[in-house]
Amino acid sequence: MKNIILTTLLFFGILSSGYSQSNTYYQNKNVLPPKDFYNVSFNGITLRSIIYTKGDPAKVDVLFGTSMQVEKSKDTNYYWINFISPAVSFTFDELIGNLDLSGFEVHNNTVAVKIGGKIIHIGDTIEKLGNIKIFTGKISGTKFILYLPQGADGQSLRIDFDPATKIITKISYMAT
Repeated sequence: MKNIILTTLLFFGILSSGYSQSNTYYQNKNVLPPKDFYNVSFNGITLRSIIYTKGDPAKVDVLFGTSMQVEKSKDTNYYWINFISPAVSFTFDELIGNLDLSGFEVHNNTVAVKIGGKIIHIGDTIEKLGNIKIFTGKISGTKFILYLPQGADGQSLRIDFDPATKIITKISYMAT
């Protein structure tokens, strides 16, 4: 349940930041070729591999090498499944009969996130990412980094950081 709340908050945070389709859609966002975006990895496990599990607990356990805590929806109208560990949590939900990855969050600095050839952790500075674009929310003024796959709307990797120290405070994936 906690993950649903976190995913919902992240979703509304992106919406309130002016995340809309327009002729300036990619302005101040870091666009990756789809292959690079889906090869973003979390302790060596690619986003693509997580998506391919389709929320099957047995496949998730094999992929992560450990049994994860699982929460499942009891709502017959809307099905979701959360996977929770001390390091990460993620949610699959049912859209048009398919279970799709809708959110993923890194919880601590034990998770190495690899974007292209650069590896970051919560607690690192954003300088480790090199030359990147910083997005500023239109309403909140919050600054964060967004990575998007070229040509695939509705998905993003978001890196929140403290603007004063440039220390990474949160790393998450969202699909809408």
